[in-house]
Amino acid sequence: MNATRARSLASIALLVAMAMTMTGCTRGTVGGSRDVLVIAQQWEPMSLNPALENGTSATEWGLLLFSYLVKYDDRGRLVTDVATEIPSLRNGGISADGLTITYHLHGGIRFADGRPLTAQDCVWSIDAINNPRNNVQSRFGYDAVESARAPNATTLVLRLKHPFAPLISVVLAPQGFPILPRHLLERYPDINHVAFNALPVGSGPYVVSRWYHGDRVVLQANPQYWRGRPAISSLVIRFVADPQTAINLLQTHEADGYFNEQSYADYPILQGLTGYRVTSTPQNAVGAIIFNTRDPVTADPRVRMALAEAIDIKTVVAKTYRGALRSGGAGRGLFLWAYDPRSYPDIPYDPGGARRLLDESGWKLGNDGVRHKDGRSLTASFILQAQTPGDVTIGDNVAQYERAVGVRVLLKQFNITQFVAPSTLGGPVYGGKFQMALYPFENGDDPDTTDQFACSNVPPNGYNKSRFCDPQADVLLRAGVRTYDRAKRKALYSKLEALLYRKLPIALLYQTRQVNTFTQRLHGQSTSLSGAFWNVGAWRLSPR
Repeated sequence: MNATRARSLASIALLVAMAMTMTGCTRGTVGGSRDVLVIAQQWEPMSLNPALENGTSATEWGLLLFSYLVKYDDRGRLVTDVATEIPSLRNGGISADGLTITYHLHGGIRFADGRPLTAQDCVWSIDAINNPRNNVQSRFGYDAVESARAPNATTLVLRLKHPFAPLISVVLAPQGFPILPRHLLERYPDINHVAFNALPVGSGPYVVSRWYHGDRVVLQANPQYWRGRPAISSLVIRFVADPQTAINLLQTHEADGYFNEQSYADYPILQGLTGYRVTSTPQNAVGAIIFNTRDPVTADPRVRMALAEAIDIKTVVAKTYRGALRSGGAGRGLFLWAYDPRSYPDIPYDPGGARRLLDESGWKLGNDGVRHKDGRSLTASFILQAQTPGDVTIGDNVAQYERAVGVRVLLKQFNITQFVAPSTLGGPVYGGKFQMALYPFENGDDPDTTDQFACSNVPPNGYNKSRFCDPQADVLLRAGVRTYDRAKRKALYSKLEALLYRKLPIALLYQTRQVNTFTQRLHGQSTSLSGAFWNVGAWRLSPR
């Protein structure tokens, strides 16, 4: 063992020992302590290394444990984290040809084991995401980087393969992945199965002291955090799959918060709890029915449109979520400022039109009330999350609407950890084991939808869950990211939206809102596009 490695391992051991000493009997801790905040949430991560996680979970643990170059605040503004300013054409951070991006970092930032965070860690992190040995969910944005270098400890220079407008909101930003510690990870040929993933060491406001699998993760305030040690000594993230159980924990004050409640039907109940503050924040995310465009049943765009038009989406959303969500203008959650409702309108409820499309595509109604073609019945597997009442309600309603036009729908439920698992671990969504999937997802902080619809991003290479691949869409997607001119980008995305509506790889149901519930004793918490934990280091608790 070389001296550098020995020092690194010793640092981790010391850090963990200190954290465990501070934690004491935290496993038995309940809400109500002035120095401990217990937060319930529905899902348990596959990994505490955000580079190996997915969507909201990756961002959550990134914000708790690590640092980024930039992030979004609660007013929708892109703000700095460890970078000193946002690169732009005006300040010279973006070169005139759009091919060079330069960041300047604050000095004096350290990882939780005391080692300095430098631009070399940024370089290594970008290279790690692009390393084909590492099982990251997506290399979107990172694969636009031709080279990353650090002329000195506080300067990061990225040379791009082509101009890429979304890069600043993706690379080493919450939409992408955080800055990882080079000194702890560079020795490994890959980071897929290293101990770091269960006990990571970052530079964020908190550090992991223990992960009780199936139960909770215990975090301690990071004394090395560059903005100052957080006032709340310990956070406990409890995994509570059942929403009613989580609400009970709030009522008994065994939990002080409920992060990103997934069953919007519980929103009125949460609002009625005494001593809690409930927020509902629009997100750059949508609830959608994903069609598997490579499955024989749903490969025909006419069939996909028929399946969508058979559903009274407006009524289903209103009934399921009791006014907490609306179906109208759902495209805004996907395309943000580039959303064009004329190109990407809401899907109408048109069962007559659905029947005509199914007839045209060769699916004829049989005496059994189900459509048939070439000796095969029109049966669709519809997968969804278990223990999420809203999803189950939508699934039951969709099955009834589809039956009315001659389609048999088979519902199959998975717990949330299984449901969102990568294809390499047998996840049904990313593994393509469905015809229809009810899937809420984040697109990100830019209207570019390359990660959702580009041919190159079909799992296991990205988040293109519908497995949609269209040459014209790829041309528009590439053009959209190569210009920094917002008006030109909006025109390109309008054309893309029209194409996506015609081909319909996904049917949007609503724009997602993140619902968070926290004790009124908690001060300083607000929710941004980057999530509820964007400023967690500044939170504080008042005594009961």
